[in-house]
Amino acid sequence: MNTKWLLAILGCLAVSSIAALEGATFPYPYKRIDLDNGFRAYLIRAGGPGQIAYVTAVRTGSRDEWEPGRSGYAHFFEHMMFRGTKKYPDHSGVLTRIGADNNAFTSDDMTVYYVVASSESLAQVMDLEADRFKNLDYSEEDFRVEAGAVLGEFNQGRANPFLHLYEAVRGTAFTRHTYRHLTIGLEPDVRSMPEGYEYSRSFFRRYYRPENCVLLLVGDFDWDTAERMIREHYADWEPGYVPPKIQPEPEQREPRRKEVYFPGQTLPILSLNFKGPAWSASDRTVIATSLLGELAFGESSEVYRRLVLEERKVQRLTADFEPPRDPGLLSQQDRLPEIEEALLATAKRFQEEPCDANRLADTKKAFRYGFLMGLETAQQTAFSLLRFVVPTGGIEAVEDYFTTLEDVTPEDVQRAAQTYLRTERLTTVVLYPQEATR
Repeated sequence: MNTKWLLAILGCLAVSSIAALEGATFPYPYKRIDLDNGFRAYLIRAGGPGQIAYVTAVRTGSRDEWEPGRSGYAHFFEHMMFRGTKKYPDHSGVLTRIGADNNAFTSDDMTVYYVVASSESLAQVMDLEADRFKNLDYSEEDFRVEAGAVLGEFNQGRANPFLHLYEAVRGTAFTRHTYRHLTIGLEPDVRSMPEGYEYSRSFFRRYYRPENCVLLLVGDFDWDTAERMIREHYADWEPGYVPPKIQPEPEQREPRRKEVYFPGQTLPILSLNFKGPAWSASDRTVIATSLLGELAFGESSEVYRRLVLEERKVQRLTADFEPPRDPGLLSQQDRLPEIEEALLATAKRFQEEPCDANRLADTKKAFRYGFLMGLETAQQTAFSLLRFVVPTGGIEAVEDYFTTLEDVTPEDVQRAAQTYLRTERLTTVVLYPQEATR
């Protein structure tokens, strides 16, 4: 599960022509297809010969679970979608027989299904994938079996101290927004899930609709053949997406703090979490915030070098300042509460003075280089584009993002620190081993 929700220290309508702009950051030619029912597909020629990655992004994750007592259903469908249909009751078996790799994952903002196969299997893969999105079929008995598997996954996760930490962070930082619960769901909701068969059907009908899904077909294929098949397989998919009724999170006006105890062995873990912005490709302060996380707390930062490498007071120091779809958290995590003062001092320093211009230039280059290095294979290319697809519904924002990134100045980074790394926006959670109470 991938959770990004805080600035954390721790028939067809229009079919575009093939696009590949000279001087663009995204280097591969692509074609966008929009159907009358709202379904959108991107055909992208990338990766090695003879292979395709077929990636369907559902723009629904645990963020969309707004109804009380119903958390965990986005992740649940990651499981149920492999149950198949009347036409293909053995969905995974068919893919295995053609030598394809397939899986899925869920986060706060999306659920993603992918198949990696040979190019010659495109027709079979598309028939399978389109069929299960349109005609998923499962009995109440199947539902109960899979709900039991989800509970088993939840119980297994209880052995990880970070699950306990993340639960406490979210439940403390958020009071209304659905980022309050983990992607796997709240424990009472997961335990009651076997009784939610009818609700599950409603969830699927509302969110698994063409206007809420984007297909990324990446690899080696014939443009015209792929386009024709997409029209044939997806044009009859009935629209009907119902947006979730998500309550916006109220402005946080004072710092929050919580201690949590893990029933097992662990080093203490400190998590500092500042309320951050929603994702944007054109807002310089938002993009400067992502750069701020690396500059202030990343592996090239002064505080990382001092605490982790030189003084060895911290076993691990991580920062996640990548904004999610809705305003979330900027989070930093480390394994010793004693270094809290040093981290807050770092945040204050970036508020008081602009960052070094040379370090900023190097960090911007690293961001661009990291994106390009993630485009080596068809699957990597599709996954790299998800961060743009989920908040915007398309990949065109790639160019806007990197244009804005290039324009960010040291003063923009300072403004980001002044805007978001404020004490009243901070939620601090410290996790201790259970024996600390004895």
